[in-house]
Amino acid sequence: MKKYSTGALTKEQHARQDELYHQQHKYDYVIIGTGMSALSVGALLANSGHRVCLLEAHDIPGGYAHTFKMNDFSFCAQVHYIWGCDDKQAIGKVLKKLRLQDDITFERLDPEGYDHIILPDGKRIKTPNGFERFAQNINTVYPGNEKNVQRFFSIIEKLNLELGLLPEKIRWWNILSSGLKFLTLIRYRNKTLQDLFDECGLPLKVQTILSGNAGDLMSPPEQLSLIAYAGLVGGYNSGAYYPTKHFKYFIDRLAQFITDHPGCHIYYETKVSNIKTEENRVQEVHTECGKVFKADRYICNMDPQAASEMIGREKFPPEYLPALSYEYTQPALFVYLGVKGINLADYGFGNHNTWHLEQWDMNASWRDVSENRYEKPWIFMSTPTLHSNYPGIAPEGCQILEFGTVANYDHFKKLHNTDPAAYRKEKHSISEKLFQIIEEKHIPNLSKHIALKVVGTPTTNTDFCLAPFGNAYGSVMSPKNMGLQRLKSDTPFENLFWCNASSGFASIYGTTLTGSKLYTTLTGDSI
Repeated sequence: MKKYSTGALTKEQHARQDELYHQQHKYDYVIIGTGMSALSVGALLANSGHRVCLLEAHDIPGGYAHTFKMNDFSFCAQVHYIWGCDDKQAIGKVLKKLRLQDDITFERLDPEGYDHIILPDGKRIKTPNGFERFAQNINTVYPGNEKNVQRFFSIIEKLNLELGLLPEKIRWWNILSSGLKFLTLIRYRNKTLQDLFDECGLPLKVQTILSGNAGDLMSPPEQLSLIAYAGLVGGYNSGAYYPTKHFKYFIDRLAQFITDHPGCHIYYETKVSNIKTEENRVQEVHTECGKVFKADRYICNMDPQAASEMIGREKFPPEYLPALSYEYTQPALFVYLGVKGINLADYGFGNHNTWHLEQWDMNASWRDVSENRYEKPWIFMSTPTLHSNYPGIAPEGCQILEFGTVANYDHFKKLHNTDPAAYRKEKHSISEKLFQIIEEKHIPNLSKHIALKVVGTPTTNTDFCLAPFGNAYGSVMSPKNMGLQRLKSDTPFENLFWCNASSGFASIYGTTLTGSKLYTTLTGDSI
């Protein structure tokens, strides 16, 4: 059994796929992968009458948004809340275009505090919708910083406004010719979140509050692009959401939507092993199981660096290679708990997510954990069974608690390859450190209520999502990688297009937007 397979695909299902393959269907598009951007562009293309084929190495769709089942519990691998779900935003617009807006619906997380940040001194701050209210919440707990905090949010709002004015395809002359529209973007394009903290004179405690959810982009303030941060908090500021029928239904319904259309198919446990090119065109795609797929056009949802190695880096023009030389976001370690005989709502959990912080210096916290020091980590906690009452992800009378933090890929990879017993011991040791903090400071006697416990490390991410370095998203959201040089959908091959978090942006919103923009580029049909 392949490591990236859960074994869910039966011999009969493989036989049906083989039969389908031997029917020699002709496709307009072959899409490598079924992550969120692939499902978005695939569903939109199928809806417009194109014949699409998706090739997935895993046995279920979704990439990082996939849901795995253990016993009677179902856990979404790494997605816990999203934004952009109303009918004027990317996810809402795509679902409306597909006429799925009444089928795939969302529950809005608490507008008064979609995130709760637990600070090292034990105080709790709610992150509400509305920057003004957030500033008030901060001032209530740590007064005396009103002007500096207001200045900070003023700059974040200006950045979001100017980001919304950018054209679909950005060229340097767009900004130069309309410079007055983008003065804030021009000024802060190379700045980090920490740079703005320092410029606004924010004390460490306020910095900690404002970067308490920086794990959403898997970078510390001193590395995180200010523009990326502005996009993140601006998105959630408009409303944070969770799918009514949970992420499993959301993903499975999009996959079903594709295969419901004539001539459209998804092949699972069909890992691509070679992308054959001739001159400036892709000719065909080969898989490990010996199948060959051809189409007029190809869309690559897999990691672009991995795909370029498969094609052959020597086939890419030298001037294109810098865009393919990005670093990756940091990986995470996640613990998935099924609990029984306890109501998590009685312990401060609810229709929100919780960020627990053990030290004030978030940069130091990131460094400590990434260097395998877990004495004072940040911990993200999510309770999906309290985000929606819809059944199906936990047995009756049970709930789900998911928590995690940043981790070191090289450390886990070395143990995984050289000493499996030490790898398992380390995985258990770190998850226990996080668990003890939660039990001590949030849920006393939690250990007595565990029905199921699953731990995923960075190497788990590689096994199940083919993330090259266990990375949680794609390329790192640093200032260097957030400018005009960032990888885009076009490639040196006229019929091959990137469509993933590294050629667009991370998150369900970002990848949905990436897929929808590629659809518009390919068809001219605007959403």
